Amino acid sequence: MADRDIRKDVTDRIIAALEQGTMPWRRSWKDGEPALGLPSNAATGRQYNGGNRMILMVAGMDAGYQDNRWLTFKQAQSLGGSVNKGEKGIPIEYWETLPFWKRRGVELEYEGKPVKIGNPPKTNGPKSVTLGDGREVETKDITVSFEGKRHTWRQAEQMLSTLISKTHYVFNVEQCRDLGLEPVKRLPDPEYGKARNIVQGMQDDGLRINHGGNRAFYSPGRDSVTMPHQEQFESQEKYLGILLHELGHATGHPDRNNRNLGGMFGSPDYAREELVAELTSAFVAVETGVAFNDEGLLVEHASYIGAWIEKLGEDKHEIFRAANMASKAADYLIERGREVEQEKSQEKEQEAPQLSKEERELRELQDQLQPGFDLENSEVIPEAKAAAMKHRALYGGDPAPRRHSSDLER
Repeated sequence: MADRDIRKDVTDRIIAALEQGTMPWRRSWKDGEPALGLPSNAATGRQYNGGNRMILMVAGMDAGYQDNRWLTFKQAQSLGGSVNKGEKGIPIEYWETLPFWKRRGVELEYEGKPVKIGNPPKTNGPKSVTLGDGREVETKDITVSFEGKRHTWRQAEQMLSTLISKTHYVFNVEQCRDLGLEPVKRLPDPEYGKARNIVQGMQDDGLRINHGGNRAFYSPGRDSVTMPHQEQFESQEKYLGILLHELGHATGHPDRNNRNLGGMFGSPDYAREELVAELTSAFVAVETGVAFNDEGLLVEHASYIGAWIEKLGEDKHEIFRAANMASKAADYLIERGREVEQEKSQEKEQEAPQLSKEERELRELQDQLQPGFDLENSEVIPEAKAAAMKHRALYGGDPAPRRHSSDLER
């Protein structure tokens, strides 16, 4: 049975949604709602990329799953569990390299005689291989012939090896039982820390962010994003959602992912970049919990949804190319945010005082102190009292109460 044409199926469904005025990768978010995270494999922990990321993200949204992890039937069994009876899997693409020496029509020669490969090489560019008769020979001495042309082993690896697409069906963790997996724990992020880390990371990466006017846009020549002031937005989330969308465009700069950003408004190139930015926003949203739901741009996008429909209808690979570029763009933004998060964590560790035992005991005592505190007659731990008495002997007085941030706010 031949693999189903996933690309045509996905493209047809997206075209149908667009014709109804719906962008299937968008969803309704609520302020403070926990981010689901990007789709990942439950057995390996690896995140899905490109078209598979888009397929599983939309499938998870449609089904209302609260778990972003997926796995194959065999992987569920390998974890000691199983897929629930009657559940239907989601088809995704799996790309496998077909080495040149397995291709029909390729002939190998060694010392002028035809030979075949015995044990498959474990790596690309091997210095030697085992032939079908058991001899181990150096690859530089093998000649490869295909369609009347002769190649060295290295040339054949680069020119004749190819990728073949296979279909795998995966199931969400919620469709399975007895997997022995810890539940995914997600807490709301009211401070939108992940999103703000991405913004800071892109600024550290050289991007300038300016405020003023009533439009949000990215300027490739200046490598800058211009935004209305935050108070002009209904909420912090809407401000951040639109800002992250513009940062998605910024990943196309030549020093980053180097996409074609030169298309004029209304041109096919401009529409393609907006499709990439749309998908980038969707990928970043499931990671940060900050949605891109701007009604103004939604109306603007309606002007070239027709161009998307036309292009997708002509080429079933177009949405997958866009998803692949968006996947790289989202990963770039998320990685910049992680760098900032790591820097903040390191700074906190460096700032944390290395307190001695006596200093820690003194801190404990300070936390107990109130106005009118009587050291001699109060019930405090002996070690803390000894530390306080030492403080009195050295400095001629009792340690002052420590002031907390909550005290300062009052």
